[in-house]
Amino acid sequence: MIGRLLVVDDEAWFREGLIKLIGNHQLGWEVVGEASDGEEALAVIEGMPPDLVITDINMPVMDGLALCGRLAEQYPDVSVIILTGYRDFEYARQALRYGAAEFLLKPLALDETCRVLRKAYEQMRLRKAEQRAQEREKQASFLQGILLGLPCSPAGTEAFEGIGKDRELWLLRVESFCPEGKSYSSRDEGLLHYAVSNMAEELLQLHRVAGFTLPMRKDEYAFMLEPGDDAADYRRHLAAAVQELIGLRTSWLPGGLLRTAEEAGQKYEQMRSGSPADKATVHVKTDSSYELREELLSMLVTGSLQEAEKRITSHIRQASSLPLADCKAQIYTLTAVFFDILTQDFKHLRACSYEDLKPGAILLMDTAEELESWALAKGRDFIALFTGWMQEKQDNVVQRAIRYIETHYHESCSLQSAAAYVHVTPNYLSNLFKKETGTGFTNYVNTYRVEKAKALLAGSRLRMTEIAGRTGFDNASYFTAVFKQLTGRSPSEYRKEQGRD
Repeated sequence: MIGRLLVVDDEAWFREGLIKLIGNHQLGWEVVGEASDGEEALAVIEGMPPDLVITDINMPVMDGLALCGRLAEQYPDVSVIILTGYRDFEYARQALRYGAAEFLLKPLALDETCRVLRKAYEQMRLRKAEQRAQEREKQASFLQGILLGLPCSPAGTEAFEGIGKDRELWLLRVESFCPEGKSYSSRDEGLLHYAVSNMAEELLQLHRVAGFTLPMRKDEYAFMLEPGDDAADYRRHLAAAVQELIGLRTSWLPGGLLRTAEEAGQKYEQMRSGSPADKATVHVKTDSSYELREELLSMLVTGSLQEAEKRITSHIRQASSLPLADCKAQIYTLTAVFFDILTQDFKHLRACSYEDLKPGAILLMDTAEELESWALAKGRDFIALFTGWMQEKQDNVVQRAIRYIETHYHESCSLQSAAAYVHVTPNYLSNLFKKETGTGFTNYVNTYRVEKAKALLAGSRLRMTEIAGRTGFDNASYFTAVFKQLTGRSPSEYRKEQGRD
């Protein structure tokens, strides 16, 4: 895997040197573009988002800090390394708020640059591996639901068309978890089930067979495998490994080639109908899943989280009063709705893992009480995601407004213009800003402007009118009045204290 990298710096000779350095060392990165400022970088990124951006902090048009802010909002998966000099280091530290991964001090040291780029590559590799694992977990859950004949979302149908269609369906059954000659007990079943699952996944990768392992019950695993000799070798190897390593006898049942999602569910039901315990298979109407999804989605979008939690709890309580097979079907319907909402409507939440929502977990439970307890916990976790998102959404509004102030303080920078920038009403921003920062919007702007003015007063011989204009004040008189109100002394007195008069 090679990572894509974009270099952003206003000095062409520096860009050329850095690109050459990267090309001459095995660091895991390919430079796919370069830009001289933040705006040019965003134009390049729009066409082909890189995995990593290395950007200078001081650039014309749009500096590196502003670029970091835009990347955090629009391209959260893009990592950033900040280039900075010693004088700008404290200023550059603000980039940490936007998720900058590392800093590199100019002039660049070869060893440190290579270390930082190798570290960034390893972080990217691990992140992408985790994303692939999560995607595979989601796909496996969709396929499990299809086999069970449970409600299938458009995403589930799409998953089958992409990875299940034209595969062969096979069932692997464990004859007994307590075979003769082994001291296993019923308490070991969960561990043994997990061991078989692990062997199935590891050997699937070892044999390089395209397919999915789908745990369905404690003693049963479904497989959707690419037809061919490699898959046949895999099945023989897995049965032998399970027998040799943990002493369990297994048998394979063929289900045939899969053409449609509906056919997959029918074939699976036919295959498992030989077991008396499986004859009470329950199918859930798709429209019940749709209605529950739309009802919950409406509550989540409007921020009615307490109502959503009550609705989830009500569904679970009703399900737990049904026979076990019906209870499992209803609980799966709920987790399918969770899955669909998180993967289709709220992708940006980026939940850490969907593994605990797999229907395999539901199928392994033996009582309605166990299902109820598990489902209530999943419901709380689901609502907690949205509670955190709403708080983050509020925080993001304020943080984006602050970034707007930091980049537009020398202009008009009114409450109305900031509210338009963060897409909320001025009244909402005013109240939220005061709540989160403890000060009003206008006072925050003036305080920020005065801090900038202090730097100019202490570090330059600019006239008061020039300083007022550079820091966003309409005129020198207003600048003097605000400065004195906030600092207790006039700009001239402050300059004199700093030894610049």
